[in-house]
Formats: sequence, C-alpha cells, structure tokens
Amino acid sequence: MRGLFQNKPFVIMLIAIVLLGILAFATSGERSVTWLESTVGTVVQPVQTFASKASNEIIGFVQRIFKTTDADKALEQLSVRLAQLETVEEENERLRAENERLKALLNYSEISSDYTLVTASVIGNSQGIWFDVFTINAGRNKGIETDMPVVNADGLIGRVTEVGATWSKVTAIIDSGTEVSVMVERTRDIGLSRGTLDTGEVHMLELYFLASGYDLVPGDVITTNGMGSVYPRGITVGTVTEVSRSSDASTSRNAVIQPSVDFSHLEEVMVITGTEAEEGEE
Repeated sequence: MRGLFQNKPFVIMLIAIVLLGILAFATSGERSVTWLESTVGTVVQPVQTFASKASNEIIGFVQRIFKTTDADKALEQLSVRLAQLETVEEENERLRAENERLKALLNYSEISSDYTLVTASVIGNSQGIWFDVFTINAGRNKGIETDMPVVNADGLIGRVTEVGATWSKVTAIIDSGTEVSVMVERTRDIGLSRGTLDTGEVHMLELYFLASGYDLVPGDVITTNGMGSVYPRGITVGTVTEVSRSSDASTSRNAVIQPSVDFSHLEEVMVITGTEAEEGEE
C-alpha cells in the first residue's frame, strides 16, 4: 500500500477521479450539500472563476480577429465614404445658395447700370440676430467712403458710417437712429422712414410726416425719393403692413413698413460708390 501512494501519477489520477465524481454528484439534482462537497466547492470555485474569465477573454480576442472579414472592411469603408459624401453635399448646398445670392446681385447691378457698385461680404455684426450695424470686407482699398449707400438685390440696406483700410461698418435702416427720405410709389407722397427695435416690431420701420389726408393702404411700396445726398432715388425700402390714422400727423406715425431686405440673413451686399453721371463729370 505504501508503494502504491509513492506512485505519483497514479495518486494524481486517483484524486482527479474522486474530485470529478464529487462534482458530478453535486450537480446531479437538488439535494443537500455535504461538508466534503462544500469544502471542495470552496477550494475549486476560485479556480473555476479564473478559468471562466480567461476563456471569455480568449474567445472575445479570437472573435475580434476573425470578425474583420472582407465584408466588415467593405462596410466600414462604405460608412466612411457616406460621411464624406454628406460633407460634400453640405458644401455643395452652401455654394449653390451663395451662387444664387451672387447671381441676384449681378442681375441687380445690370438693371441698375446707372450705379457704380462694389460687392462685399458681411464679416461681422452687432450683438443679436438683427444686422442693424455690421462690418463688410471692403474699405478704402475698394474706394469706400462714409455715407455711401449699401444695397442688395432686395432693396436698401443702409449707409457706410465708418471706413478702415480693408473694412467698413454699415448702419442699417432698421437702426432706431436712422432716417430715410422716402416716397409712396403709388401716390408719390413724400415722407420719412425711421428704424424701430421696439418689442413686437423688431426689424420694422415706421413712416412719418406724410401730407394731411394721405392715401395709404397696406401693400403700398415705399422707395427712396432721392432727396438729400445719401440715397439715390427709386431704391425699394419696404412695403406698408399697417396704416395709422391720427389728427396730428406731425407727431404720430402714419404707417408700419416691412423692410424689403431680410436683416437677419445678410451675407453679401453692394456699396454704391458713384453713378455714371458723376464719372462722366470727372
């Protein structure tokens, strides 16, 4: 017997058989656990846990290696290509919109052949969403001077109020301190428009000083009348949206005007630097 236990391979095999038998019996159904089984389970449990974690890691590693098939690579490449195409489409849409705006400016410059125009881009605006004061990327380098009128294809924007070497600041007609001499296109009545930024009438204009008994209805178009030295005659200012009636026309507004220009989305403008008549005089 003593020689039997000195045979180490035999002893190891015997212990393994006993342990396997105990484990098999312990999992063969619902029954009470003996002290020996509990002790063996306590000893074997950490080994089982380690083996389980190790096997899971190995399986995951192998799956990650073999998962990178040709189909997976192709799908990843398609995803990258789709993202690139979406970026290109967004850029194309931006360029299409810019092209439409520039085309409208070009059409306006062809129609307004009496004016000498300099096209510029808006590079900054005052606080808030309304462009009541904003900066353009043209200054003395493009012949810009103060008080030159600024327009786009939709109508009158404002005038240059400050000039730098390569930039200028423009004060828009919606600024509450800006007044423009205007005319009702239908009736030829003369008045004065003024910007207002009051709550409820943001980016609107008010019309004042029409002659007593004026004929004005919503939808009437308001244009510049050419009086003064800043704004040429006939530039669209806006459309009447509300008519006011008062016994004292000198102190009360006559109407509310919706500007023809969208002052929340200005990107390109044109500065009127002179007229053909002025160039002929030179």
